[in-house]
Amino acid sequence: MNTLSSVLSFIDRISTWSGKAVAWCGLVLILELVYDTAARYVFNAPTEWSYDISYMLYGTMFMIGTSYTLHLDEHVRIGILYDRVSRRSRALIDIIGYVLFFFPVTIALFCWGFDFAAASWKMAEHAGVSMWSPPIYPFKTVIPVTALLLLLQGIAEFIRSVVFFTKGAKP
Repeated sequence: MNTLSSVLSFIDRISTWSGKAVAWCGLVLILELVYDTAARYVFNAPTEWSYDISYMLYGTMFMIGTSYTLHLDEHVRIGILYDRVSRRSRALIDIIGYVLFFFPVTIALFCWGFDFAAASWKMAEHAGVSMWSPPIYPFKTVIPVTALLLLLQGIAEFIRSVVFFTKGAKP
């Protein structure tokens, strides 16, 4: 196995691991919502923390899972043109899309998200949505982590597209 394949495989493993790890948030989210529903309607004792926990778990699951989704090639794309062209043309479309849209947006998300999370950590920010008011800075840290994971997987997919476009084979 050559070095490029090893690096791409390593990035794929990071995306797979993070996607599968964050999938457990789904189970925790379901258990939390069942508990809150039972507490609210069976015992007439609603929780103060359910709303905050649910959006943090769902947001984390949704965001961190994006790199795994990219690795699986499951992101939404307009298939009218893409599905009708050759694999080489698809690789060219992907290359252009990564350069024009993906990399600029992902890098901006990382830079903005890093500053956003850093400011939140600096002030030890708390959520102001519920009475519980939990610390929000760990959740805001998910934004730059997501961008970094997505950027890594995007680089791997970009390299695969370039290699396929130039050589007609996967790296």
